[in-house]
Amino acid sequence: MTCPSPASRSATRDFSPRACSALLAAIILLAAGLRVAGTWVLQHPLDSDPLAYFTMAQGLADRGELADMYGQKAFYSAGYPLLLAPFFKAWGSSAGAAIAVNLLLCAISIWLIYRLTFALSGHRGAGLLAAAVYALWLPGLWNATMLAKENLSTPLLLGIALSAIAIARGERPAGAALVAGLLWGAALVTGGSALLLCFGVAAALLMLWRAGGHFTPAFSAGLCFVAGAALTLAPWLYATSQMVGRPVLTTNAAFNLYLGHNPAATGKFVSIADTPLAKDWEATRLRVGEIANADRLQAEAIDWIKANPGRTAELAALKLVYFWQPNLPDADDFAASKLVASIRVLEVVQYGLILLIGLLAFRSRRIARDGKWIFATMIAGFWIVHAAAYIIARYRDPAIPLLIIMAAIPVAAWIERLSARKAPS
Repeated sequence: MTCPSPASRSATRDFSPRACSALLAAIILLAAGLRVAGTWVLQHPLDSDPLAYFTMAQGLADRGELADMYGQKAFYSAGYPLLLAPFFKAWGSSAGAAIAVNLLLCAISIWLIYRLTFALSGHRGAGLLAAAVYALWLPGLWNATMLAKENLSTPLLLGIALSAIAIARGERPAGAALVAGLLWGAALVTGGSALLLCFGVAAALLMLWRAGGHFTPAFSAGLCFVAGAALTLAPWLYATSQMVGRPVLTTNAAFNLYLGHNPAATGKFVSIADTPLAKDWEATRLRVGEIANADRLQAEAIDWIKANPGRTAELAALKLVYFWQPNLPDADDFAASKLVASIRVLEVVQYGLILLIGLLAFRSRRIARDGKWIFATMIAGFWIVHAAAYIIARYRDPAIPLLIIMAAIPVAAWIERLSARKAPS
């Protein structure tokens, strides 16, 4: 179940550690340069979710108060603004400071992608290829140019995957499980879609148990995972109990559940203005408060689900399909900007190749079996949990690096074989 040893690859050519470090640094600089250029070209306005995260981080840095532009304390996921707040305190509250944090998170993601690829293949060249693909991955570039929580969700997901690999291989499993728990808790505070990422850790604990033949190490590591998650989640749950009267991860979950389960639901995002609650939405929200409004939305969604089980099942199936649907530009996109729409076409090509090769790579013998199982369970969990609400294309972005890693390993091997054939004997 472990990755190939250096001895098993003695006949293959690979980069030296020093050359690999230099190339990885160059890839990180390339990624940062592209994202800075993208920020300058796109000039995203602060509105919608980015404005909420900015307002929350600014309020926390300036006044010690966490609230969005509507005065809600726990509606938007707090992980990303909680990370931004100390940087806003040190550098001043600005979009530029947030972009700088995004660049740091991008660098961490690239390093983790390299480490994970090497862990699954034992090949530095494959790790560099995966890192380079992510540096050029257009949705990753796009997210880095604005205040999007996916900038933080991505390295957290990758960190959980790397910790799970260490658990499965018995590499200080208790410590790795503690780190995985800390990261999972942070991922939940950053976005509820991380809920089923623990499937990957569960798979790792099962592999640890089977490999060692003893239940105790896996059980101890499982307890460490729970302890790590509690250490991250407990302060936030206590904070929300003080702010809104009940410990919650977010009050947004009920809102999303309702948008995904009402007479106007399509499986994709619909505005609250298009639902039956539109008529008195704002007045009721202000009158009853954040928690009571969330309870109201949840009750409405559950009542609709009970009354429409067939449609609920149909919508769930549609959402599972929409999750993987290419983000194709339409005529309106080309009318607005031919350049941006053309780049979107390139993004679709990138996505199609990554998805196809990444899924086919699960059959590759060059990839460690433990990594395949952990990646498969994490991707499946991240995918399934999105059937509960609605789908926006960027929701899948944190999981795509796992497919990039899978795809890079057989492609790197193919490139190596091709270059060996062309080299003089």
